[in-house]
Amino acid sequence: MNQQRLKLIAALLFPIVVLATNAWMNQQQRDDGTAITLPIQGVDPRDLLSGHYLIFDVDYGIKAGYGCPVPDISATLCLDKETRVYPSDELPTSCSLFLRGACNSQGDFSAGLERFYIPEKHASLLEKHIQANQGKLVLSINSQGQALIRDLLINDQSWRESLDD
Repeated sequence: MNQQRLKLIAALLFPIVVLATNAWMNQQQRDDGTAITLPIQGVDPRDLLSGHYLIFDVDYGIKAGYGCPVPDISATLCLDKETRVYPSDELPTSCSLFLRGACNSQGDFSAGLERFYIPEKHASLLEKHIQANQGKLVLSINSQGQALIRDLLINDQSWRESLDD
């Protein structure tokens, strides 16, 4: 009976430990990564079927001719010196700050950072600010090119602070 009890305890603790470890690793990436701030433009205010979040396009600062070489490929955006998209296997070794993503069928680069979840009660106000191009994202990029959103800025202050004004 003691073995059954230990197995039950282990079975209950395992998912908790895995979840806590995942949360800790995400927090470490968020805190230890290189912070960059990029402007965003509103696309669609909310998708009510999937919860409350803002949907936007991130302006990566890619100049004409430096975008996706071909559509529908895994790509990497170099953020050093010149902002340029490369196929993932062709990233120059001299590029020390980069963002992993993909080129979609229209040939636009995306890193999967186009949604920011917000509380329902603030959705309409934040939607107006994003549609007025007053928003920016603060990203944390680790050494493998993976990014997490640190914060959403409205008029260069955290969205929570902007609600108080």
